[in-house]
Amino acid sequence: MKRNLNRILRLGLCLLLAAVMLAPMDAGAARKRKRTKATTTATTKKKKSTSSSSRSRSAARNRSITQATQDAAISASRSTTTEKKAQGSKASSSLVKVTVEKPDLEEIRVATLDPKSNFYFPKLMTKYNRNDTTMTQEEYRYLYLGYMFQEDYDPYRTSPYAEVTDSLRDRQKYTRAEIDTIRKYAEKALLDNPFDLRQMSFLVHVLKERRKDMSAKIWEYRLEHLLGAIKSTGTGEDMENAWYVIYPMHEYDMMQLLGYEVVDMDYLDAGFDYLIVQPDGSVKLRNPAKGFYFNVLVPQQQYELKHPEEMEQQGEAPPADELAGI
Repeated sequence: MKRNLNRILRLGLCLLLAAVMLAPMDAGAARKRKRTKATTTATTKKKKSTSSSSRSRSAARNRSITQATQDAAISASRSTTTEKKAQGSKASSSLVKVTVEKPDLEEIRVATLDPKSNFYFPKLMTKYNRNDTTMTQEEYRYLYLGYMFQEDYDPYRTSPYAEVTDSLRDRQKYTRAEIDTIRKYAEKALLDNPFDLRQMSFLVHVLKERRKDMSAKIWEYRLEHLLGAIKSTGTGEDMENAWYVIYPMHEYDMMQLLGYEVVDMDYLDAGFDYLIVQPDGSVKLRNPAKGFYFNVLVPQQQYELKHPEEMEQQGEAPPADELAGI
């Protein structure tokens, strides 16, 4: 993609994620970091015990499902922007404290599907849509992760409205009519997919261009807390502490905004992605990481559950026992 795509995307997101990633973690998170070396050894042994046939089948399946998404995301991650350098030093330290804790997905699934629960998904979406600033970080966490268990969730669905805004991303400047068009279709795309971070970022950008500051702040607030929900799931340092994302594209959004370029990726067994990265030069990194881990087990399972015809075309029907607990 052209450099302007990253310029626009990062303009709305980089300040938020920089601040979120700098937000303090509680004692529980610190203890998790101390356990990293021990869990890494155990994880490596577990990984090696997986049969080669299962590994090959899983890798082939994942590449078939996600190739177009990953190719587009890698392309988007391979350029830098001066906006990130300018905005990085302005990150606010006033964000709410984010507690890092590995999520219990079964608990989240049950709670978000239970009408009597305070975390019932329609209740959370109602609060989210009315811009309720009393929503806690825990509620945002249940909202974000709980979406994976809703009927209309599809981890690889793309909105036709997003195609309209994508076609306008490479412009140097926008006319008022173009800004209004982008706003209209970005909002429609977000109705179709409420957690499309890129559409959200683009919408913030054009709202600021039109001096719709209050609306821009609302979407920035949502971005801040959704990014916080991702951050709360782990550290990305190893499989035990992998970040949980509900869309593969969110992996690349995180990497871009942390100042990394994705150079390759590995599809690991048991629903993990490993992004191999290098600094993109947009921010100074004291101890740059070589890669980050993401847990995408549920998105893979949900895809198989909701698209059995495609799995049959690939010659692999989803195991019944694997889908039984979804």
